Amino acid sequence: MAEPAPQEDANNDKEDESSDALYSVVDGNKLDANSYAGFKLYRNWCARCHGTYGQGMVGPNLAESLQVITEQEFFDVVKNGKSGTIGSMPAWKSNPKVIAGRDQLYAYLMARSDGAIGVEKPKKQ
Repeated sequence: MAEPAPQEDANNDKEDESSDALYSVVDGNKLDANSYAGFKLYRNWCARCHGTYGQGMVGPNLAESLQVITEQEFFDVVKNGKSGTIGSMPAWKSNPKVIAGRDQLYAYLMARSDGAIGVEKPKKQ
């Protein structure tokens, strides 16, 4: 029982030291407010093509894709869309909610891509 408390303290210290961290996950699926907002955007606008947890369906597996593309490339695809050999992603530049929340969306998807949250519905910290 003594081990979880130091682990939690270590996580809290890490968050304090790196306030610029892209995301924060505690207890396996509890996201910081910014990343949780990204989850809500993802659920509303992206999940129908990319799968509930970014695992891919009609659209590619985003957990894998974000391991090979840059943040700027991600933003460009979200804004302008992309055509591929088997399909295309629509441009979201005319959707103010998606464009305004693209940093949040990226933070959430990076938490998935990095394996910080598993294949489960996240909760807000």
